[in-house]
Amino acid sequence: MKSPMLTKDLVPVHELRANLASWLDRPSETGRPVVITQRGKAAAVLVSPAMLDEIEESQAVVRNVLRGLQEVEAGEVVDDAEVWADVEELLARTAVT
Repeated sequence: MKSPMLTKDLVPVHELRANLASWLDRPSETGRPVVITQRGKAAAVLVSPAMLDEIEESQAVVRNVLRGLQEVEAGEVVDDAEVWADVEELLARTAVT
């Protein structure tokens, strides 16, 4: 997701209300979020559904990395040879049935 351009992607709430349809299209058209201001201060951010998906996917990756780091710190890691041995065993059992 691109960063908002302050000269083009800032809109006061009263202008947003007056031209809602065109502002709703803006994030998808430009690839940038729109910052909605109220009384001169940022009040909300408008993003496209694709941008929201990207944000949520990024958060999930960060959460998984942090969880992995915590597991390493706690000594809760398994050697990859053990993992592959378990996979091979599971595949062998599945092939038999």
